Amino acid sequence: MLEAVEEMKFQIANIQDPEQFLDAIGNLEIMEFIENSEGDAIRIFQTVNDRGKSLSNMEKIKSLLIYFSNKYLDKKYDDSINAVFSDIFELYDSIKYNGGDRIGINLIKRQNFTEDNILSYHYVTYFSDNYEPSAEYVLKTIKQRLTEIRKGSDFKDAMASFINQYIESLKSFFTNLNEIISRVGTETKYYKLFVILNLSATLYPLIVKLQEKGVLEKDLVGPRFLGKKFFDLVELIDVRVYKTRGTDPKADIVKFVSSINGRSDIEIQNWLLWFNTRWMSKEQFNASLSVNIYPNAALPYIFVDYCETIRENEYTLEDLQKIVSTIPTIEHVLSQTPDFKPESLGFEDMEEFVSYEHRLGNLSILEKTLNSTVQKKVPLLKVGLGYDKSCFEMTKKLASYITSKQTFAKQDVIDRTDELKEYCVKRWWADVPEGQPADVITDENETESV
Repeated sequence: MLEAVEEMKFQIANIQDPEQFLDAIGNLEIMEFIENSEGDAIRIFQTVNDRGKSLSNMEKIKSLLIYFSNKYLDKKYDDSINAVFSDIFELYDSIKYNGGDRIGINLIKRQNFTEDNILSYHYVTYFSDNYEPSAEYVLKTIKQRLTEIRKGSDFKDAMASFINQYIESLKSFFTNLNEIISRVGTETKYYKLFVILNLSATLYPLIVKLQEKGVLEKDLVGPRFLGKKFFDLVELIDVRVYKTRGTDPKADIVKFVSSINGRSDIEIQNWLLWFNTRWMSKEQFNASLSVNIYPNAALPYIFVDYCETIRENEYTLEDLQKIVSTIPTIEHVLSQTPDFKPESLGFEDMEEFVSYEHRLGNLSILEKTLNSTVQKKVPLLKVGLGYDKSCFEMTKKLASYITSKQTFAKQDVIDRTDELKEYCVKRWWADVPEGQPADVITDENETESV
């Protein structure tokens, strides 16, 4: 208390215009709520502002639900609503701390990632009317649903059912997301998916629902998918559809996740396989790997995976954390701003070189500090300055290749592109189930957002 008083004295002493400050205070208004019941007064205070900051939409929904329970259901569900949301806020704190501060998942560590983001992710699994709902939209929808229920002649049972089902579903979503995030800190494949690949936000509702339904770690059905799990389908879709094609077909995903509880395992499997091929066929994937691939956000993940294949051993979690700490970058073997004549390396002219510079064969992965060191150097000089010092096996392999040939030219780019492309096509496969799900959306212009 003494420290607080001293701080206030300090702040007041540094007010530049005291008269303006007093005028501002004079314009403030105090809102007064009178409640005869002390218990209700405490409940209202906790509901309106029990976290010491501006209310989030999640907190407003909590307040809204208590209001309807208090006014129309004889306060019967006030305590259960408070208890569930208390658990939800604790789960969010765990997700934010572990996923963002401790592990470093890009999406979660952002300052603007709050419980409202997860609220919106949950919405698309519970309703299907909006495939990109804001938290404000969620609040508005919940209020509309409760108001509509209230208009019924015998509304109490329906209102109680809606409130209980919604808060149970919301808590389940937070619980399962928290369980997934906890695995990111202990299991390599989850760490690779969320930290290195940086799983697309649109796929968060999908992976949470697969976890909630208990199928995420289940084996896929059929001899063609030996050793593959539903988890692998999520990774497959993110690499091929969201990262390599660079599209975000939210409407399809929302329609699916909102109905996933009523589907069998084989129906889920077939739909995900269909979705993967519908948005990125084998031919499209092959073509995408043959041209400018530099903007592909999956490249660090692809190259780390390729390094594991070269070393014939998967990285440990500690290995992966060390890799992330080096801030891996995508390196151009033949620099984007070359100080050599393209003709000397087999290119017809600069225009042809530009058409090759962002292809797979001219790219590798390199620590940020080493990338800064090699920069515009010719490939042979890059070997000694950085490639042979790298922790990445594919870059060390490239260094040996360049050293043995004493050059790196157009044909090397072509050959290496073919080698890496063949690896990617085999690794991130496409397999279409027989037939097509009956309830899919097929209007690409309506669902695709590039």
